[in-house]
Amino acid sequence: MEEITKIRVYGVSEITWYVREYLAEDALLASLAVQGEISGFRAHSSGHIYFTLKEKDSALKTVMFRRYAGDLAWQPGDGDHVVVIGSVSLYERDGTCQLYAEEIIPAGDGAQARALNELKERLAAEGLFDAQRKQPLPQFAVDIGVITSAEGAAWADIRRVAAARNPKARLTLYPVAVQGERAPAELAKACAAADSGGHEVLIIGRGGGAEEDLAAFNHELVVRAVANLRTAVIAAVGHESDFTLCDLAADWRAATPSHAAAAAVADRFEIEERLSDIEAALRGALGRDLKRRRQMLVALDVEPAARRGLERRQQRLDVAIARLEALSPLGSLRRGYCLVERSDGSVLRRAADVRPGERLKIYAAEGQIFAMAEGMEDDKSQA
Repeated sequence: MEEITKIRVYGVSEITWYVREYLAEDALLASLAVQGEISGFRAHSSGHIYFTLKEKDSALKTVMFRRYAGDLAWQPGDGDHVVVIGSVSLYERDGTCQLYAEEIIPAGDGAQARALNELKERLAAEGLFDAQRKQPLPQFAVDIGVITSAEGAAWADIRRVAAARNPKARLTLYPVAVQGERAPAELAKACAAADSGGHEVLIIGRGGGAEEDLAAFNHELVVRAVANLRTAVIAAVGHESDFTLCDLAADWRAATPSHAAAAAVADRFEIEERLSDIEAALRGALGRDLKRRRQMLVALDVEPAARRGLERRQQRLDVAIARLEALSPLGSLRRGYCLVERSDGSVLRRAADVRPGERLKIYAAEGQIFAMAEGMEDDKSQA
């Protein structure tokens, strides 16, 4: 039998420990200065600072612990060009080579930040961000075009908020890549398609991300496409703290995609209230006009035939008012029915959908009632 050569098998922790110790013995890595551009800057609640130091196609994860971060005399951020003084070692838990910063020194504005600021100034000089270019948002829009990723959280948030405000709202998605090389061209093309779609208002945006994730919404091609839209447009890029050039070019800026949906989609109860006001105004105007005409007839002492003609018009007016009242959403409430709204804004359609303890808003004639569900009893349990 041939002799079997045994190979020693190491554990992961043995290898990561060995690599860390190996790096620690390298005099160059023990104390060095590295120059690059900050990306993905994050100040943790623990006091530690995390970011990536980038240079062209290379990147180095960096951490500055609280004992050093507390001594910083300035606030670093994404796009800052800096020199980081510290050491390189292996973070054993993740098996990641990291730069452990002890000092961060500013080394200029950063190439990307400078380019973005130059583009902003050039487009502003052309008037693309001027207030007089802004269009007002339609007050009762129900047809909305949405330019975003089909897989992103932004699309889900917009659909959820729109459905709660008005189930009859029509949303049309123009799916695009929102980051990466393809994103600028796809976003600009989708703007043109949505603008010709006959929508009342458009929403363009995405969920939050690092500065480089939002770069497509700072691209000149996309900013110009947004600024040239004939349809009113809401920009909803990232979180409230994020800001892009598309926000400046759009007619209205929303803090989040959810806020954009709330601004774009008319609330169904606001529409019903407006219809009620219009109905009341119409009744008042018709009543005043009829009274004025009656007074004129009395003053002129017109023939009985003219009086009969006026009475026929009055009858037709009464029929028209009755039909208008029958079609009004408030007519059902005046006939003794109620509309129940759940805590999430949706309409309660079945007793089985309610949860014990859920807060409800009951719309009745001439007001609302706030209630809390104690339980549910269906038709079978009453039999």
